[in-house]
Amino acid sequence: MNLATVWRSTPRWCKLAGCFYSAILLYHEYLCYLLLPWTWPRTGILETLYPHFRVHAEDRTVLRILFVADPQIQGLRNEPSGVLGKITRWDADRYLGRTFERAAKYVDPHLVIYLGDLLDEGTTTTDYVNYAKRFHDIFLLPNAKVIYVPGDNDIGGEGGELVTDENIGRFRSSFRSDASSFWDDSVQFIEISGLAGQVVLSNSSRRKRPLIVLGHIPFLWGYPDPDAMKMLDELKPALIFSAHNHEASLMSRAISEDASRRVRSLPSDFSIFNLSPSPGDIQEVVVPTCSYRMGVPRMGFGFAVLDLTANRLFYTVLWLPSRYPHLFTELCATVAFVLALVCGFGWRAFRFRHLKKVSFQV
Repeated sequence: MNLATVWRSTPRWCKLAGCFYSAILLYHEYLCYLLLPWTWPRTGILETLYPHFRVHAEDRTVLRILFVADPQIQGLRNEPSGVLGKITRWDADRYLGRTFERAAKYVDPHLVIYLGDLLDEGTTTTDYVNYAKRFHDIFLLPNAKVIYVPGDNDIGGEGGELVTDENIGRFRSSFRSDASSFWDDSVQFIEISGLAGQVVLSNSSRRKRPLIVLGHIPFLWGYPDPDAMKMLDELKPALIFSAHNHEASLMSRAISEDASRRVRSLPSDFSIFNLSPSPGDIQEVVVPTCSYRMGVPRMGFGFAVLDLTANRLFYTVLWLPSRYPHLFTELCATVAFVLALVCGFGWRAFRFRHLKKVSFQV
Protein backbone atom coordinates (compact mmCIF):
# COMPACT_ATOMS: atom_id res chain seq x y z
CA MET A 1 0.00 0.00 0.00
CA ASN A 2 1.55 3.30 -1.13
CA LEU A 3 1.19 6.75 0.47
CA ALA A 4 -1.44 7.90 -2.03
CA THR A 5 -3.67 4.98 -1.12
CA VAL A 6 -3.21 5.65 2.61
CA TRP A 7 -4.07 9.34 2.09
CA ARG A 8 -7.24 8.54 0.13
CA SER A 9 -8.38 6.04 2.73
CA THR A 10 -7.76 8.42 5.67
CA PRO A 11 -10.95 10.02 7.09
CA ARG A 12 -11.41 13.69 6.22
CA TRP A 13 -11.32 14.97 9.81
CA CYS A 14 -8.04 13.10 10.34
CA LYS A 15 -6.60 14.92 7.34
CA LEU A 16 -7.79 18.28 8.71
CA ALA A 17 -6.42 17.45 12.16
CA GLY A 18 -3.07 16.47 10.63
CA CYS A 19 -2.84 19.70 8.63
CA PHE A 20 -3.73 21.79 11.70
CA TYR A 21 -1.23 19.92 13.86
CA SER A 22 1.53 20.32 11.25
CA ALA A 23 0.83 24.05 10.98
CA ILE A 24 1.17 24.48 14.76
CA LEU A 25 4.49 22.63 14.84
CA LEU A 26 5.78 24.50 11.79
CA TYR A 27 5.07 27.89 13.35
CA HIS A 28 6.23 27.12 16.89
CA GLU A 29 9.41 25.27 15.91
CA TYR A 30 10.51 27.21 12.84
CA LEU A 31 8.49 30.18 11.60
CA CYS A 32 8.33 32.09 14.90
CA TYR A 33 12.15 32.22 14.94
CA LEU A 34 12.40 33.04 11.25
CA LEU A 35 9.99 35.97 11.65
CA LEU A 36 11.62 37.37 14.79
CA PRO A 37 13.46 40.26 13.06
CA TRP A 38 10.13 41.58 11.78
CA THR A 39 8.97 42.04 15.39
CA TRP A 40 12.06 43.99 16.50
CA PRO A 41 12.46 47.80 16.35
CA ARG A 42 13.40 49.26 13.01
CA THR A 43 16.82 50.89 13.06
CA GLY A 44 15.85 53.11 10.15
CA ILE A 45 14.05 55.48 12.52
CA LEU A 46 17.38 56.40 14.12
CA GLU A 47 18.88 57.26 10.74
CA THR A 48 15.83 59.40 10.00
CA LEU A 49 16.12 61.32 13.28
CA TYR A 50 19.91 61.65 13.00
CA PRO A 51 20.83 61.99 9.29
CA HIS A 52 24.59 61.75 9.92
CA PHE A 53 24.14 58.46 11.77
CA ARG A 54 24.32 55.03 10.15
CA VAL A 55 23.63 52.01 12.32
CA HIS A 56 25.58 49.62 10.10
CA ALA A 57 28.45 51.95 9.27
CA GLU A 58 31.86 50.28 9.28
CA ASP A 59 34.03 53.39 9.63
CA ARG A 60 34.57 53.20 13.40
CA THR A 61 31.96 55.89 14.08
CA VAL A 62 29.50 53.29 15.38
CA LEU A 63 29.81 50.49 17.90
CA ARG A 64 27.07 47.84 17.85
CA ILE A 65 26.69 45.80 21.05
CA LEU A 66 24.63 42.68 21.75
CA PHE A 67 23.91 41.99 25.44
CA VAL A 68 23.23 38.43 26.63
CA ALA A 69 21.97 38.16 30.23
CA ASP A 70 21.31 35.14 32.43
CA PRO A 71 21.24 32.33 29.85
CA GLN A 72 21.90 30.05 32.83
CA ILE A 73 22.08 26.85 30.77
CA GLN A 74 20.86 23.85 32.72
CA GLY A 75 23.21 21.24 34.15
CA LEU A 76 22.71 17.66 35.31
CA ARG A 77 22.11 18.09 39.02
CA ASN A 78 18.97 20.25 39.05
CA GLU A 79 17.29 18.64 36.04
CA PRO A 80 15.26 15.41 35.87
CA SER A 81 17.31 12.29 35.36
CA GLY A 82 17.19 10.08 32.31
CA VAL A 83 15.46 10.85 29.04
CA LEU A 84 13.28 13.65 30.44
CA GLY A 85 16.33 15.60 31.59
CA LYS A 86 17.99 15.19 28.21
CA ILE A 87 14.86 16.52 26.49
CA THR A 88 14.52 19.57 28.77
CA ARG A 89 18.19 20.49 28.34
CA TRP A 90 18.01 19.94 24.59
CA ASP A 91 14.96 22.17 24.21
CA ALA A 92 16.38 24.97 26.37
CA ASP A 93 19.72 24.85 24.52
CA ARG A 94 18.01 24.87 21.14
CA TYR A 95 15.88 27.87 22.11
CA LEU A 96 18.93 29.85 23.20
CA GLY A 97 20.91 28.88 20.12
CA ARG A 98 18.18 29.73 17.64
CA THR A 99 17.28 33.08 19.19
CA PHE A 100 20.92 34.10 19.59
CA GLU A 101 21.60 33.25 15.95
CA ARG A 102 18.71 35.46 14.80
CA ALA A 103 19.76 38.30 17.11
CA ALA A 104 23.40 38.13 15.99
CA LYS A 105 22.39 38.31 12.33
CA TYR A 106 20.07 41.24 13.04
CA VAL A 107 22.58 43.24 15.08
CA ASP A 108 25.83 42.24 13.34
CA PRO A 109 27.64 43.16 16.56
CA HIS A 110 31.14 44.47 16.99
CA LEU A 111 30.94 43.41 20.63
CA VAL A 112 28.98 40.72 22.51
CA ILE A 113 28.69 41.21 26.28
CA TYR A 114 27.55 38.36 28.54
CA LEU A 115 26.29 39.81 31.82
CA GLY A 116 26.70 36.79 34.07
CA ASP A 117 24.92 33.61 35.15
CA LEU A 118 26.13 31.83 32.06
CA LEU A 119 25.75 28.45 33.77
CA ASP A 120 23.05 27.29 36.16
CA GLU A 121 25.35 24.96 38.09
CA GLY A 122 28.65 26.71 37.58
CA THR A 123 29.74 26.34 41.20
CA THR A 124 28.59 22.73 41.73
CA THR A 125 29.32 20.92 38.47
CA THR A 126 31.99 18.23 38.44
CA ASP A 127 32.48 18.47 34.66
CA TYR A 128 33.17 22.15 34.12
CA VAL A 129 35.07 21.72 30.85
CA ASN A 130 32.22 20.01 29.01
CA TYR A 131 29.68 22.33 30.63
CA ALA A 132 31.56 25.37 29.31
CA LYS A 133 31.98 23.71 25.91
CA ARG A 134 28.23 23.23 25.71
CA PHE A 135 27.79 26.94 26.36
CA HIS A 136 30.18 27.87 23.55
CA ASP A 137 28.42 25.40 21.21
CA ILE A 138 25.10 27.16 21.89
CA PHE A 139 26.38 30.72 21.51
CA LEU A 140 28.38 30.46 18.32
CA LEU A 141 30.05 33.84 18.18
CA PRO A 142 30.02 35.94 15.05
CA ASN A 143 33.12 37.88 14.07
CA ALA A 144 32.98 40.03 17.19
CA LYS A 145 34.88 40.86 20.34
CA VAL A 146 33.47 39.41 23.56
CA ILE A 147 33.23 40.26 27.26
CA TYR A 148 32.21 37.73 29.92
CA VAL A 149 31.04 39.08 33.28
CA PRO A 150 30.75 36.42 36.02
CA GLY A 151 27.49 35.93 37.88
CA ASP A 152 26.63 34.37 41.22
CA ASN A 153 25.69 31.08 39.54
CA ASP A 154 29.10 31.06 37.86
CA ILE A 155 31.44 31.78 40.77
CA GLY A 156 29.25 31.93 43.90
CA GLY A 157 27.92 34.75 46.02
CA GLU A 158 24.22 33.91 46.38
CA GLY A 159 22.56 32.48 49.46
CA GLY A 160 25.70 32.55 51.55
CA GLU A 161 27.74 30.65 48.95
CA LEU A 162 31.36 31.74 49.05
CA VAL A 163 33.14 33.27 46.08
CA THR A 164 36.35 31.27 45.86
CA ASP A 165 39.55 31.85 43.90
CA GLU A 166 39.07 28.39 42.36
CA ASN A 167 35.65 29.30 40.98
CA ILE A 168 36.91 32.62 39.66
CA GLY A 169 39.96 30.98 38.11
CA ARG A 170 38.11 28.30 36.18
CA PHE A 171 35.54 30.85 35.00
CA ARG A 172 38.26 33.17 33.69
CA SER A 173 40.08 30.28 32.00
CA SER A 174 36.93 28.97 30.25
CA PHE A 175 35.42 32.37 29.39
CA ARG A 176 38.13 34.72 28.23
CA SER A 177 37.17 38.33 27.50
CA ASP A 178 38.75 39.83 24.41
CA ALA A 179 37.93 43.50 24.04
CA SER A 180 41.23 45.38 24.17
CA SER A 181 42.36 47.96 21.59
CA PHE A 182 38.99 48.07 19.95
CA TRP A 183 37.27 51.44 20.44
CA ASP A 184 40.05 53.78 19.37
CA ASP A 185 39.98 55.51 22.78
CA SER A 186 36.35 56.55 22.30
CA VAL A 187 34.85 54.90 25.36
CA GLN A 188 36.01 52.83 28.32
CA PHE A 189 34.41 49.69 29.76
CA ILE A 190 35.01 48.50 33.33
CA GLU A 191 33.62 45.34 34.91
CA ILE A 192 32.57 45.77 38.52
CA SER A 193 30.68 42.58 39.18
CA GLY A 194 30.52 42.97 42.94
CA LEU A 195 31.70 39.36 43.04
CA ALA A 196 35.14 39.19 41.49
CA GLY A 197 36.53 42.69 41.93
CA GLN A 198 37.16 45.36 39.31
CA VAL A 199 38.47 44.59 35.83
CA VAL A 200 39.39 47.21 33.21
CA LEU A 201 38.25 45.86 29.85
CA SER A 202 39.60 48.50 27.49
CA ASN A 203 42.77 50.57 27.33
CA SER A 204 41.10 53.92 26.83
CA SER A 205 42.36 56.86 28.81
CA ARG A 206 39.84 57.90 31.44
CA ARG A 207 40.26 61.60 30.81
CA LYS A 208 37.31 63.10 28.92
CA ARG A 209 36.07 59.70 27.86
CA PRO A 210 32.65 58.27 28.76
CA LEU A 211 32.84 55.30 31.11
CA ILE A 212 30.43 52.37 30.91
CA VAL A 213 30.32 49.99 33.88
CA LEU A 214 29.33 46.34 33.47
CA GLY A 215 28.12 44.15 36.31
CA HIS A 216 25.92 41.18 37.04
CA ILE A 217 24.00 42.28 40.15
CA PRO A 218 22.32 45.70 39.76
CA PHE A 219 23.95 48.51 41.71
CA LEU A 220 20.91 50.76 42.17
CA TRP A 221 18.38 48.05 43.06
CA GLY A 222 16.79 48.10 46.51
CA TYR A 223 19.35 49.24 49.08
CA PRO A 224 22.59 49.89 47.20
CA ASP A 225 25.81 48.62 48.73
CA PRO A 226 27.65 51.60 50.29
CA ASP A 227 31.05 50.46 49.03
CA ALA A 228 29.75 49.98 45.50
CA MET A 229 28.06 53.38 45.55
CA LYS A 230 31.27 55.01 46.79
CA MET A 231 33.13 53.44 43.88
CA LEU A 232 30.48 54.63 41.42
CA ASP A 233 30.61 58.15 42.86
CA GLU A 234 34.36 58.17 42.26
CA LEU A 235 34.18 56.71 38.75
CA LYS A 236 31.08 58.68 37.68
CA PRO A 237 30.10 56.25 34.90
CA ALA A 238 28.01 57.51 32.03
CA LEU A 239 25.94 54.32 32.09
CA ILE A 240 25.71 50.95 33.85
CA PHE A 241 24.56 47.66 32.31
CA SER A 242 23.61 44.79 34.63
CA ALA A 243 21.35 41.73 34.80
CA HIS A 244 20.40 39.23 37.57
CA ASN A 245 16.74 40.31 38.03
CA HIS A 246 15.66 38.59 34.78
CA GLU A 247 13.37 41.51 33.88
CA ALA A 248 14.12 44.64 31.86
CA SER A 249 14.19 47.88 33.79
CA LEU A 250 15.83 51.27 33.94
CA MET A 251 17.03 52.94 37.13
CA SER A 252 18.70 56.25 37.83
CA ARG A 253 20.20 58.04 40.82
CA ALA A 254 21.48 61.57 41.11
CA ILE A 255 25.04 61.62 42.37
CA SER A 256 23.97 64.04 45.11
CA GLU A 257 21.05 61.84 46.24
CA ASP A 258 20.80 58.64 48.26
CA ALA A 259 17.64 57.18 46.71
CA SER A 260 17.28 55.59 43.27
CA ARG A 261 14.43 56.18 40.86
CA ARG A 262 13.23 53.06 39.14
CA VAL A 263 11.24 52.43 35.96
CA ARG A 264 10.32 48.76 35.60
CA SER A 265 9.93 48.66 31.83
CA LEU A 266 11.64 50.25 28.87
CA PRO A 267 10.03 51.78 25.77
CA SER A 268 9.23 49.40 22.93
CA ASP A 269 11.55 51.34 20.62
CA PHE A 270 14.95 52.87 21.33
CA SER A 271 15.93 54.66 24.54
CA ILE A 272 18.51 57.40 24.05
CA PHE A 273 21.34 58.03 26.52
CA ASN A 274 23.76 60.94 26.23
CA LEU A 275 27.14 59.72 27.48
CA SER A 276 28.80 62.56 29.31
CA PRO A 277 32.29 62.12 30.80
CA SER A 278 30.94 63.79 33.99
CA PRO A 279 27.25 62.89 34.27
CA GLY A 280 24.95 64.38 36.89
CA ASP A 281 22.93 61.19 37.20
CA ILE A 282 23.99 57.56 37.37
CA GLN A 283 21.78 55.55 35.02
CA GLU A 284 21.52 51.76 35.04
CA VAL A 285 19.98 49.51 32.41
CA VAL A 286 19.00 46.02 33.59
CA VAL A 287 19.01 43.57 30.66
CA PRO A 288 16.34 40.81 30.76
CA THR A 289 17.15 37.13 30.72
CA CYS A 290 17.24 35.38 27.36
CA SER A 291 16.18 31.99 28.79
CA TYR A 292 12.57 30.87 29.09
CA ARG A 293 13.63 28.59 31.94
CA MET A 294 13.91 31.59 34.30
CA GLY A 295 10.12 31.67 34.67
CA VAL A 296 9.51 35.25 33.53
CA PRO A 297 6.89 36.07 30.89
CA ARG A 298 9.22 38.09 28.64
CA MET A 299 12.75 37.24 27.53
CA GLY A 300 15.08 39.17 25.28
CA PHE A 301 18.54 40.30 24.24
CA GLY A 302 19.81 43.84 24.75
CA PHE A 303 20.84 45.78 21.66
CA ALA A 304 22.86 48.99 21.92
CA VAL A 305 24.25 51.25 19.21
CA LEU A 306 26.90 53.70 20.31
CA ASP A 307 27.36 56.81 18.17
CA LEU A 308 31.03 57.55 18.79
CA THR A 309 30.93 60.95 17.08
CA ALA A 310 28.29 62.33 19.45
CA ASN A 311 28.77 60.17 22.57
CA ARG A 312 25.18 59.04 22.25
CA LEU A 313 23.91 55.53 22.94
CA PHE A 314 20.69 54.00 21.62
CA TYR A 315 19.32 50.97 23.45
CA THR A 316 16.42 48.60 22.96
CA VAL A 317 15.38 45.05 23.84
CA LEU A 318 15.00 42.39 21.15
CA TRP A 319 12.06 40.50 22.65
CA LEU A 320 11.85 36.75 22.14
CA PRO A 321 8.87 34.41 21.70
CA SER A 322 7.36 32.78 24.77
CA ARG A 323 8.25 29.12 24.91
CA TYR A 324 6.02 27.67 27.63
CA PRO A 325 2.75 28.67 25.90
CA HIS A 326 4.11 27.12 22.70
CA LEU A 327 4.96 23.88 24.47
CA PHE A 328 1.53 23.76 26.12
CA THR A 329 -0.17 24.38 22.78
CA GLU A 330 1.90 21.66 21.14
CA LEU A 331 1.00 19.23 23.94
CA CYS A 332 -2.72 19.96 23.56
CA ALA A 333 -2.46 19.71 19.77
CA THR A 334 -0.65 16.36 20.06
CA VAL A 335 -3.36 14.94 22.33
CA ALA A 336 -6.10 16.24 20.03
CA PHE A 337 -4.35 14.83 16.95
CA VAL A 338 -3.92 11.39 18.53
CA LEU A 339 -7.58 11.38 19.62
CA ALA A 340 -8.63 12.36 16.09
CA LEU A 341 -6.63 9.49 14.63
CA VAL A 342 -8.01 6.97 17.14
CA CYS A 343 -11.58 8.14 16.66
CA GLY A 344 -11.25 8.41 12.90
CA PHE A 345 -9.74 5.02 12.24
CA GLY A 346 -11.84 3.45 15.02
CA TRP A 347 -15.03 4.73 13.40
CA ARG A 348 -13.82 3.56 10.01
CA ALA A 349 -13.08 0.07 11.37
CA PHE A 350 -16.49 -0.01 13.07
CA ARG A 351 -18.28 0.92 9.85
CA PHE A 352 -16.28 -1.67 7.91
CA ARG A 353 -17.24 -4.44 10.33
CA HIS A 354 -20.86 -3.27 10.38
CA LEU A 355 -21.14 -3.19 6.58
CA LYS A 356 -19.42 -6.57 6.35
CA LYS A 357 -21.93 -8.03 8.83
CA VAL A 358 -24.90 -6.57 6.93
CA SER A 359 -23.49 -7.82 3.64
CA PHE A 360 -23.04 -11.30 5.08
CA GLN A 361 -26.64 -11.36 6.37
CA VAL A 362 -28.00 -10.35 2.97
